[in-house]
Amino acid sequence: MIPKEINLGPLTIHFYGIIIALAIYAGYILAKNRARLYKQSLRSSPARRGAGLKISPKFFDDPLLILPLVLSIIGARLYHVFDYWTIYNQNPISILFIQNGGLGIWGAIAGLMLGFYIFARVKKLNFLVVLDIVAPSLLLGQSLGRIGNYINQEGFGPPTDLPWGVYINSENRPPQYLNRSHFHPTFFYEAILDGIFFVILLYLAQKLKIRGQVFALYLILYSVGRFIVEFWRIDTATIGPIKIAQVLAVVAIFVGMVLFVKTLKTRISSTE
Repeated sequence: MIPKEINLGPLTIHFYGIIIALAIYAGYILAKNRARLYKQSLRSSPARRGAGLKISPKFFDDPLLILPLVLSIIGARLYHVFDYWTIYNQNPISILFIQNGGLGIWGAIAGLMLGFYIFARVKKLNFLVVLDIVAPSLLLGQSLGRIGNYINQEGFGPPTDLPWGVYINSENRPPQYLNRSHFHPTFFYEAILDGIFFVILLYLAQKLKIRGQVFALYLILYSVGRFIVEFWRIDTATIGPIKIAQVLAVVAIFVGMVLFVKTLKTRISSTE
């Protein structure tokens, strides 16, 4: 098991933070390179991606891009705290201890969208075009970020005797499973699914020309994967027998489908 941290005198290096930072950086580099695909104006149709716009990779060097990052972290932390409020309300100051792990992806997505919306408005860019550029980066970052859950021993599933079950230290096990040692590595399940969906989305992004379609597919693909993995999660919030994360996944799938259909209708109307 990889240690959660390394102490170098007064300096403590948290591997969870390193993983998240690497995931963010990988997503940033990918988005910056993909911006070149949207650089030239496509004037044949106002519905086509980048129509009337010239997206330059230099936009991704703008200091304002710190806003989506900050809002995504805040949103992710708030969602996680809401998910585990019965724990955090006993020690509210621990809400600030983000280095110990605990980020909710739905909150991160909401924060990112708000940040990129502000960025697009300030820079006078089409919001959907910006989301199309960053959508594959989100899947890549989500896939890599799940490794952080493994390091922090969080986000795992129920006990299992399967060969790929991961060992969880006794202090991180749910009380009802203290006598069990190996659990379903749901963080790896989701990492693998996100990785597969990342490759699929990156391939399809080359063929999808209507703005908003790439982001719509991102919402659908990621949400399908999250909905599936939630069947093995034992640590997420529920209302009765219903898992909140699965409800949000269904909502995101619906939004993605509506957005994709809307882009098709826009294309049809623009060619008439």
